[in-house]
Amino acid sequence: MRTIINHRDTEARKRNKRSEIRISKYETNSKSESWIPRSSRGMTDLKRSLCLATVLFILLPTFFATEVKAAGVYNNTKHGSPQTGVMRDAAIPRGSCRQCHSEGSGAIKYPKSLWRENDNELCYSCHRNETLSGIYPGQRVYDTSIHRTDPRAVWPGPSPSVRRDMDAAGKCLNCHDPHGRKDRSGIIPDLLISREETLCMSCHDGDPAGDIKRELRKPYSHLIRQGPGKHSSDEGGDPARYSYAGGNRHAECSDCHNAHAIDHSVSLQTAPSASGKNSRVSRIHVLNGGPETNPGYQYISANDTGAPLNEYEICYKCHSSWTQQPPGQPDMARLFNTNNASFHPVEGQGKNPGIDPNSFTGGFNAFSIIYCSDCHGSNDSNLRGPHGSQFPNILRGPYEAQGNTRVVTRDELCFICHNYETYVNAASSSLFQQASRLNPPASANGHVFHVGQKNIPCYACHDSHGSARLGALIAIRRVPGLQTFSMNSNGGACLPTCHGQQSYTLNYPR
Repeated sequence: MRTIINHRDTEARKRNKRSEIRISKYETNSKSESWIPRSSRGMTDLKRSLCLATVLFILLPTFFATEVKAAGVYNNTKHGSPQTGVMRDAAIPRGSCRQCHSEGSGAIKYPKSLWRENDNELCYSCHRNETLSGIYPGQRVYDTSIHRTDPRAVWPGPSPSVRRDMDAAGKCLNCHDPHGRKDRSGIIPDLLISREETLCMSCHDGDPAGDIKRELRKPYSHLIRQGPGKHSSDEGGDPARYSYAGGNRHAECSDCHNAHAIDHSVSLQTAPSASGKNSRVSRIHVLNGGPETNPGYQYISANDTGAPLNEYEICYKCHSSWTQQPPGQPDMARLFNTNNASFHPVEGQGKNPGIDPNSFTGGFNAFSIIYCSDCHGSNDSNLRGPHGSQFPNILRGPYEAQGNTRVVTRDELCFICHNYETYVNAASSSLFQQASRLNPPASANGHVFHVGQKNIPCYACHDSHGSARLGALIAIRRVPGLQTFSMNSNGGACLPTCHGQQSYTLNYPR
């Protein structure tokens, strides 16, 4: 049997400007046009051609897409590679389809000719143990993680389609395609079904998980929208992979979270210990030197569970001089150095333990250690973490980094921890006002006078992270602000830009 094209009555076709093209199947001395739908018989040849073209237009892309996926993707994935591919059976070439799919004339026992049921145990036959980097922590850890145990952990679609199998929750196939997938940028790494944050935001858009997607769309957020393709699961301890100078500055979900190890059962930790939502991620340990010096740095891989995992150490992968930061971005490891004269207590307890408890609010006190995320995070939801905010620098509340006079309100960032009644409100009781050392009765022109009556904001005199040489987080050389400052146990002196030098005394000693 063969297919040919006959052109009949060429001259008549020319005269009538019509095409008489027929596609016929030749069988033993007979012609058949039974393949043409009954409704199509009697059509003009032009309409017939259009009908055929439409069928081909619909079918061919599907055919070629299938072929591309089979031949152009799998062979270039870690599963299909002759060097790193699947090796369940040593008698079969590494990466061969037959490592997972049976062949031969025998009865097919499992769907898709798999050698066993298509569940996580199929994956665990190779992926039971932790990888060297710790990015995948092994079956034991994954089986207790939220993505394995939560019944809502099911791929919602639409691309690829929503999973509808009864036991879909917690399956590896919710996030991974064992044959690989391809998008406009090329093959998607790590056999994922979608690239980077697109994968995570398919669930973390409010249904079924918290609406992180909304946070990341706020005016100030971490840089995932500006860094597609820059993250790699093997970037490890190379500072250049996080560097601004090398164009690798990025922040993907997996820089701070290990999807195979997230554990909500240990989410309520005490600072500085990281939440269970940050379990088993890489981080930077610091070895502090003297004030105004860069600390020593030690990269801790995700599989090192012996060393404590502190939240600030995750931040230091980008926000310290371990890597090259953008111009003007402060080096947080230098500012939070516990050998500085003063610092917000992120790495350890502060140096001012005698502060009156009434000067604090929100459950904080002079002995508290705080998280970076106590100040950096959502401005209007209870979702923890520095994902996004309406305010610059992903702050939880308004904070203007300039000293010009303005009315200071109780919704500003500083008053998440520090009592507005103590530092701003001139009408508050003496109980609260005297909780500050620099207030009446010892100092008539103290915090309440400067902030509450003269409208001088916190920024004019204080650094929000740390001060290498001055106590009380004092900042100098800001305009307006302080030119010089000195302190002792009972008082001190200052020279501001707004008036001459003044001495002061304290309500209670330092």
